[in-house]
Amino acid sequence: MVSREETRTEIELPVKVLNLQENMALVHPPPQTMAVQLEGKAISLIHLKLNRSASLEIDLKGMPLGKNRISSDQIRFISPGMPEVKMLRVRQTNQLNIELDARIELKVPVQPKLDIQAAPGYTLLGKPKIIPDSVLISGARSAVAQVNYIPTKTVSMTNLKWSNSLPISLDLSSIHSIVDIADTTLFVQIKIEPLDHKIFSGIPVRLIGSFDRSVFSLSPSKADIEVSGGKELISSIDPQDINLYIEFSRFSIENTDELKPTVHIPYPISNWQVVPEKFRLIENE
Repeated sequence: MVSREETRTEIELPVKVLNLQENMALVHPPPQTMAVQLEGKAISLIHLKLNRSASLEIDLKGMPLGKNRISSDQIRFISPGMPEVKMLRVRQTNQLNIELDARIELKVPVQPKLDIQAAPGYTLLGKPKIIPDSVLISGARSAVAQVNYIPTKTVSMTNLKWSNSLPISLDLSSIHSIVDIADTTLFVQIKIEPLDHKIFSGIPVRLIGSFDRSVFSLSPSKADIEVSGGKELISSIDPQDINLYIEFSRFSIENTDELKPTVHIPYPISNWQVVPEKFRLIENE
């Protein structure tokens, strides 16, 4: 019968790398498959093709750092249950080289690519946070050293009305395929509250810098400030936490006698408005 006759065929087989030392890493991935010429009974070769039960193994035991040329006798043909099938040769048009480098670990920051917007009447409390904000990568020193950050996949969410914590994936398109990443799924934490407004009256406006305080002052010396932000956040603001000031040197630098104050509020509020808008530098009599 034809199926019992000896024949030859060429087939693409998956490539596996064995015995890579823990302190070493591949600089470039090996080929996923390689074409080989096999000899055996026709029925065995058909069975092997259908079941994809064979593979090629490259043993890296004792291989030194740097570039190493792989000879055909270092490539083993593995065919469980079919010892009668023999590999005649590997069809490799180019020389197969394996480059090894020292393995290192590095923690790199995650760069968020987010477009997140609250619904009308609501506000985001600060910027959405990526948790964790960095990931551990490992691999060949030459490959890992090129990774400055890893971006997330682009996420767009609009019309949000409540806080949430959602899974987000990393965009690995720019990462060398041989670099290992500890975890590729993170979370984006979003805090949202209903939008509220509050007016704080009589907040002092300070004149700061080097000047004669007995001669110069601001008019008026106090202001009202309307702030908007999350309802719970607005209710927790202490008026003493609101800092309004003008640097004395700005009047001469900007050649004016009226300036807007610098506003510092240590809370992630959405917006503010100071009344009056500008303050005059006066000389005391």
